[in-house]
Amino acid sequence: MEYGPNWSRVQLKTSAKEVFRRNYGSCVLAGVILSLLSGAVSIVQKRQTDQYYIEWGVVISIGLIALLVEILVLNVFMVGGCRFFVENRDYNAPVSKVLFGFQGGHYGNVVWVMFLMGLKIVLWTLLFIIPGIIKTYEYMMVPYILAEQPDIDQADAFAISRQLMMNQKFDAFVLHLSFIGWDLLAVFTCGIVGIFWSIPYYYATEAELYAVLRNAWLQRQNPGDGQGMQGENL
Repeated sequence: MEYGPNWSRVQLKTSAKEVFRRNYGSCVLAGVILSLLSGAVSIVQKRQTDQYYIEWGVVISIGLIALLVEILVLNVFMVGGCRFFVENRDYNAPVSKVLFGFQGGHYGNVVWVMFLMGLKIVLWTLLFIIPGIIKTYEYMMVPYILAEQPDIDQADAFAISRQLMMNQKFDAFVLHLSFIGWDLLAVFTCGIVGIFWSIPYYYATEAELYAVLRNAWLQRQNPGDGQGMQGENL
């Protein structure tokens, strides 16, 4: 299930479907947890902007609460989700792996690095939309790096992500675009296809991409070494 530095969407998706089907129930549940948390924050933020008749103080308070939930809870769950789907490549990982970011005494560092990632993307987006998109893909692997090494220094996390995504950003963008059909089908089925197929399928495919890029990076750093960022076996 490992590839060289050259990869294709077909390879990634084929392997993703294999590991997804092998541990179907847990993958679906993990995807539901991540989607519900992300959706809840998005709904609160949208309702905040829709309620013009509410006093500005209340609007700001709701916005700050939603932002804090995203920084302190949602981002940490996203790292845990990355841990689950990466581990699930090798064995039937338990759903409890989505709590990984809250465990092991590195919660503060996970929160900090993920906050910096979001801040960097926002600031680049304010310059112009295209740089924001480029930086989104440049930092795309930061949550996965944290999922393997939650105590990593923020500078190292961003540097490694940049190296992993060098010459890969456009291909990763096209990979994401290839799920549009599934997204539309999920809308037409009131989310049923998303819950039971496309959401965990998407996460599993992205984990396959990370594994490909990580292994190629590791081979460049330490030829013959197939372990995690600091020798940690997942």
